[in-house]
Amino acid sequence: MSGSDPLFPGFVYGGLIASLIDCHSTGSAAAAAYKAAGRELGTQPELRFVTASLHVDYLRPTPLDAELEIRGRIEEIKGRKVIVTSTLSAQGQVCARGRVVAVQVPEAMKPPPGSPA
Repeated sequence: MSGSDPLFPGFVYGGLIASLIDCHSTGSAAAAAYKAAGRELGTQPELRFVTASLHVDYLRPTPLDAELEIRGRIEEIKGRKVIVTSTLSAQGQVCARGRVVAVQVPEAMKPPPGSPA
């Protein structure tokens, strides 16, 4: 099954856990930036974020057959930078914690409207 750790079958691969925390955190950063600006999600100009720093602490093995829950918290919004902390849980237990420093993409670096993103 995809996402399984090849060395420890039945558990989620650590790289996938990091990717989930990263993706959730950059999305949360964008949502927080829209809210801080008093704007609706998805309004133009689009607010996009990339990862400047990602740190993950793996606390226990994450079972592959369990529903995963990611909870994020905005720690700081300062200029173009948003710091997000997250937990990834399975079966009611926190399996990993993450901290992401997300940075807003400047307008000049964004793809033109209508291009694949």
